[in-house]
Amino acid sequence: MRRFLNVVWVAAATVGVASCTDYESATDLRPEGPPMIQQVRLKEIYAVGSSGATAERTVFAFGSHEMATMADAHDVTTAKARDNKLRIIVDELLVGNNLEEIQCRAQVDSDAYQRVPLGATPDDIARCSVPQDVLPRTCTGPTAVCVCDNDAGCTVDGETIAKGSPVGVQDLNHDGSADDTRFIAGAVALQCGTINVPLDLDKSYWNPSGTQQVPATGGFDALGPAIVLETAQNGLPTGQRCELVFADDIVDKQGERICAPAGGNVDAGCTPGDVSAFSFTVETLAFSAEPQDMATGVSLTEPASFIFNANIDNTTLGGIVVENVTVGTTLVAGTDFTTAIFQNRTVRVSWPNGLDADTQYRITIPTTVTDMFGQGMPDEKSITFTTGTN
Repeated sequence: MRRFLNVVWVAAATVGVASCTDYESATDLRPEGPPMIQQVRLKEIYAVGSSGATAERTVFAFGSHEMATMADAHDVTTAKARDNKLRIIVDELLVGNNLEEIQCRAQVDSDAYQRVPLGATPDDIARCSVPQDVLPRTCTGPTAVCVCDNDAGCTVDGETIAKGSPVGVQDLNHDGSADDTRFIAGAVALQCGTINVPLDLDKSYWNPSGTQQVPATGGFDALGPAIVLETAQNGLPTGQRCELVFADDIVDKQGERICAPAGGNVDAGCTPGDVSAFSFTVETLAFSAEPQDMATGVSLTEPASFIFNANIDNTTLGGIVVENVTVGTTLVAGTDFTTAIFQNRTVRVSWPNGLDADTQYRITIPTTVTDMFGQGMPDEKSITFTTGTN
């Protein structure tokens, strides 16, 4: 809830300051015109040297900053598939009520979170945070929050609350504000190809603080105001081009829809609702293997491991092929070798009966092995190794 209260108070403070400031300053916001996406930061994977090794870094995938270098800001074609997040930095404050909802004492509709009505203040939240027996007298009117919206009523501590009556704000520490907020489902979507990527609504949030001034703590990742989106457990679909989709009610205080100017240049302006200037592409599905390709002296009993850069659908492992290259035969899945997934992305190929000594084997991972979004590698990949004597 403290984040929502920040929205209310910061918005009021900014309006007061904006009436007598120069918007050209990096410390000021730009309330004139539609709200614009100035920068987007996310993690990318990049090559280190010529060895094929890779590393990750957070960059400006859209827009830039006067303190950024060329390595800090560029189009991203290899966004990290796992554990990524987008920091969408805008040039003015948005209506936070349409981005986050607060926690109620019980289920009020399909869950225990509800939007805060436009025009509600911290005092309205406090009036709906009082003890249950007082609620009907204090939590009333168009700015009441956490009101039952189920035809059959809502249940609080065994008591049925009629539709249209207050359920109460969850406020266990009795500070007059909600204990928790959550990002609103559908407020901002991440569309990758035909896939609407699931977001972690508990980790995604609206941060109304920050400016274009880079602070000593946090650096570029503290620029704001910003919408921060974190993906759910399965991350991003590999190899896909991704775009942002904003709900129609993601607007500034004047009711204008958010847009993305070309290259993040807010001086150029953009058409309200049009965010097509920003997109990025996710790294393709890939793996590292142990043993490595062309290894020798490999154990006859230790499993081979393939660590992928994305969570893998274990129902697609059936296409893995193991060949005895020395003899010219194909091993039988389920008998000569088995496959299993560990920690969502490590595929292990095991040998129930062991491997033959001083023998060359090849393991092929086909394109039918996919991530959790059904995306496979651009081409099948193989590793070849030779066993030792034990």
